[in-house]
Amino acid sequence: MFWDKIKDAFSSKKSIDNKENKSVETVKNRFTMLVKSCKDTGSIVLEGYVQGTVSKEEVTVLFKSGKVSHLKIAKITDGAGNDLEVIKDSYANIWFEHIDESDDFKYALLTNIEFQIESDVNKAVENPYILGLLYEYDNYYKDEDFVNLFFREMVSAHYLLPIHMSGDFKGSGETVLKKGTKINIYGINLEGGVTALLVFTDWAALKNWADKGPANWKRETIIVRFPDILGCLKNDGGFIINPYGPTSFYMNQESINRIVNSPGYQSQFGEAVIEKKVTKAGEENLLVYPSDNEEVSAIKKRLIAFGNAHREIKLIDMMLRVDETGTKSYLIIMDIDDEDVRKYYKSVYESCRDLLREVVYLDFATLKQADFASNMMKQEPLYKKN
Repeated sequence: MFWDKIKDAFSSKKSIDNKENKSVETVKNRFTMLVKSCKDTGSIVLEGYVQGTVSKEEVTVLFKSGKVSHLKIAKITDGAGNDLEVIKDSYANIWFEHIDESDDFKYALLTNIEFQIESDVNKAVENPYILGLLYEYDNYYKDEDFVNLFFREMVSAHYLLPIHMSGDFKGSGETVLKKGTKINIYGINLEGGVTALLVFTDWAALKNWADKGPANWKRETIIVRFPDILGCLKNDGGFIINPYGPTSFYMNQESINRIVNSPGYQSQFGEAVIEKKVTKAGEENLLVYPSDNEEVSAIKKRLIAFGNAHREIKLIDMMLRVDETGTKSYLIIMDIDDEDVRKYYKSVYESCRDLLREVVYLDFATLKQADFASNMMKQEPLYKKN
């Protein structure tokens, strides 16, 4: 592994830009803005500091609840109240053409950077929420709500990990490596002999390192999530997100252990627990088809793939269930030629759990058990065996 000292690893002024490998995607007017306050002046106005450049355009709003909205900016003013068409690296007030006034905008993030609920090897990696939270960490690290959100997004993000592979490898996307291929990982030595892994939220942050980094780096990267990062750490080392900016963050082993042992992390990455629940007589539940959004679309895609991979599954459908307490869950209805249906429930949950943001629970029922939903199942099922 390239556990080089900073002064050795980044002393070269050469920048290798191999056009045959994945290049940095240049996006104009990238911005994030963490909402610092929300005011009702006859219409809702969101206030915060714009990192980057934004104009009157459609933007994505990421809520701490996991909800994702796409809204058109109607008006922008600076801190002095001056109307602007574009604002850059400044405090701003932003109005939207249409907005749901019932939304909780505390620590919501506005951005024009693509939100990716899952990684896609055919797209440049982006993580706008954790990027925006990194900008504001020093301002809000004493707020428990902010800290919980920050670390939730940190462990949910997918990162770029620069590597060096033996042999002559070309191309991008998913691939099977040749037997004997060695993958070396770049790292740095910190004070006290502690090593740190380098990970990046996007190609713009990675380029900041690449421009100063090893001259022999061939722009090779892999996409990793938090559990993958842990598997790459050396001894008691930690990792650094975006070491050359725009804002960096170091996680030492003590902080990593606290996160890994927390109930929140275990519920997201620990062993799946399937509980049996019997609906009480007279219990009222709202059942509807879920509206399409990033989360729902990604889950549907996984469910269809799961059905195609299991010949014994005859049908899969998906509905949104809201119980008497207002708790939301996705109801997955399955018709299976197997008496041991519970093993499929666990497998489906394991397949989809990383996508659960706004709705964090999955309920399961066989087609026979779901007779209570028969009156609502008016559409073609999500998956049906040919």
